[in-house]
Amino acid sequence: MTGSQWKGRAVLTTAAIVIVLVAVVGFALVNSKFGYITWDRGKLGPPRLLKQSAVGTDQIPELLAAMSRGSASIRYAALMLGTPDRPSDDDSVALQMSFENGKAGFDWVLLSPRNIEDEAKFKEFAREQGLEPVAHRQNDVSYLRVECANVAQFTARVVTEMYHRPADEPLGLVYEGFSWPQI
Repeated sequence: MTGSQWKGRAVLTTAAIVIVLVAVVGFALVNSKFGYITWDRGKLGPPRLLKQSAVGTDQIPELLAAMSRGSASIRYAALMLGTPDRPSDDDSVALQMSFENGKAGFDWVLLSPRNIEDEAKFKEFAREQGLEPVAHRQNDVSYLRVECANVAQFTARVVTEMYHRPADEPLGLVYEGFSWPQI
């Protein structure tokens, strides 16, 4: 077998392995409780599978407390909500609480179309609360961060005052880096 034939066979073998791995991960996502796949950019390693659950607005303080007790370097809770005027999952609003440099904060992640569209609305709301969102960029994703004395209360206000959602309406929850629900 010549060198070029050997290289061609190696490329085909590698491509076949990649296709099989993608198929296995896809099958696992479809047939499991996990709804999200995530991996660290710029790092080799297996992806992490995250499942979506639900949390009430009244549970946001306990959620932040659980995140505070976590010790992982990456700790966040992403909350998703819909609005009656735009009920499609594609129009969900994504809110995030996270720890960054040892401090809890609220992140308005500029990734989903709805968050990008509502950026000015969020800035205005935060300023009405006496807070100034600070622009950040990490892993090629832009976001506005608010660090305040009561991150849980601010997050709940975004849900109930900015989006006028009832406090008892469940929010979608995807989290990483801490245990939840607490027993």
